[in-house]
Amino acid sequence: MVLQSAVDNLKDKPHDEKKAVASGIAIGVVIILLIGWGFLFLRKIQKGTMPTLQGSAVPQDQIDSSFIQQTQQQINQYNQNSQDQLKDIRDSSAQNQVGATGQNAQSVDANGGSDQFGSQ
Repeated sequence: MVLQSAVDNLKDKPHDEKKAVASGIAIGVVIILLIGWGFLFLRKIQKGTMPTLQGSAVPQDQIDSSFIQQTQQQINQYNQNSQDQLKDIRDSSAQNQVGATGQNAQSVDANGGSDQFGSQ
């Protein structure tokens, strides 16, 4: 009966107070549910009946170690080939740059013996 009289008193109150009471009740219900869930969860942990991950993507007994080693070798070989290709590109561009610089120096000397700044 106390609850009925409290509800009757709320009917006469403004809308803001009704919202405050409703939100308070909702927060209380959520807190009670969280406490109950936490209690049950902790009891399951203490009993040791927590579910484990069953049916993972690759079962442990079906992992092929030779496949893993072969894949690692392929990755290492690919990385080594990439490094070799980068070194070849660097070396060839350096040779082209040195060759172009040498040709420019010779052409300047052939144009009347002036240096690179145009003076004699």
